[in-house]
Amino acid sequence: MEKIGVWVLLFFCLILGAVIRFNFLFQESLWPDEALYLFIARNLSSDWTSLTDISGNIFYHNPPLLMYLLSLLPHSDAAFFTVASRAVVILMGIGTIAITFFIGKKVYHPVVGVLAAGFLAVCPLSNWSSIRILTDIPVVFFIYLAVCMLVYDKKALFILFGLCAVLTKYTAFPVLFLPLFLRLKPRSRAFVYAGIFAMLVLFILVRDLFPLPADWLRSFYYYFQFPDIFQMFFEMEFFLGYFLIAFAFIGILFTIRDKNFSALFDWVVLFGLFRFFLPWMVFRISRYTLPLYPGLLILAAFGCYQTLRLTTRKWPVYAKWITLFFILAVSATLFFQSWKSLDIMKRTAETFVGYGQAGEFLKNQPGPHSVFTPSARQMKYYLPSFTIHDIDPGISPEQLISQLEQKKVRYLAVDLWSPHLPAWCRSYNYIQNGYVLIYRGQGVYIFTLDKWVQK
Repeated sequence: MEKIGVWVLLFFCLILGAVIRFNFLFQESLWPDEALYLFIARNLSSDWTSLTDISGNIFYHNPPLLMYLLSLLPHSDAAFFTVASRAVVILMGIGTIAITFFIGKKVYHPVVGVLAAGFLAVCPLSNWSSIRILTDIPVVFFIYLAVCMLVYDKKALFILFGLCAVLTKYTAFPVLFLPLFLRLKPRSRAFVYAGIFAMLVLFILVRDLFPLPADWLRSFYYYFQFPDIFQMFFEMEFFLGYFLIAFAFIGILFTIRDKNFSALFDWVVLFGLFRFFLPWMVFRISRYTLPLYPGLLILAAFGCYQTLRLTTRKWPVYAKWITLFFILAVSATLFFQSWKSLDIMKRTAETFVGYGQAGEFLKNQPGPHSVFTPSARQMKYYLPSFTIHDIDPGISPEQLISQLEQKKVRYLAVDLWSPHLPAWCRSYNYIQNGYVLIYRGQGVYIFTLDKWVQK
């Protein structure tokens, strides 16, 4: 009966995670990187060698596995392709909930697995990322599949899913070293961790003494840096909360005390060392921490379970009250994390919208079919046959008009969502400076020069 209860609770965790995520399946919001991945994936569907960005350059900033997977979906309609791709990412996020359960169940206890699955189902960062067509959720899915296979001693499958993780995002590479760490004794493991930390510090301190690497490596060269402690704390507090942070720390201490050094523990520590030195900017790049969250939530669930077990043993007279307190605390955490998830997802779903409608409008307008815009990736996804020019954020009003005339660009698309939008664009009087407004919708404005209208 107890086993049946565990599976029933897991089912409810999966349903909860699915309801929160699928509620935003049909959102119109499309971030620049989402549009880029969709653009590349659509091109790959007709030519598997066309791994190029909107400028025609080879895309190397992330490995291509996700884009190749999405290229297998129907792609004739841009809106449907977007929804189908988002559904794939959402399903991977829900799958990670189940994987978290199986890891927690195997490494610690079935109750720990259920608690961890529940915490992940309502985790704001996981939910927020799950409705975005980015590499973050897929890489977490493959990482924890690999960890799960290692926990269940499935070495061949570990290699398969570990390689899938690395082919989804470069930062997953530490997962391939987990079997080596499992062979180490506790003291040797501690020395290796300390050595990695020291090497990263040394690299940051001395890298400016050496020449810059080749262009394709240069974008990664300065990723490692000393962290902004305030941003790091703010991010962890917002997406985890004090309750889960405290019990994750307790779970780590109990794991060290029991010397239960599983692949899960090694992954959390190993990736945590590298993540510590990556940039911290809450709400901008907080998704960099996502590969830690399932592991931290398993440790938080273990800390909660162990604390409850030990306190009820120490004070058996108050066992029912202590248990009730923990049930209420966990329920409150699930409720507030669910509310926070829905709130942040709703807020962001209302941004970066209107590109599809603007694209449909421009398709029916006269040529030349060229556009200047600060949202080049979104516009290129919806208008693949158009020539799209990206606006330099530092451009002046006079320079913009000059470039429009020199390059014979007919349309200027200005959207209020783009972080690259020149500051003056928000208050500029376009009409008095030779522009004609021809479209307005959902924060997207399309102008043409007066001379084009006169023609």
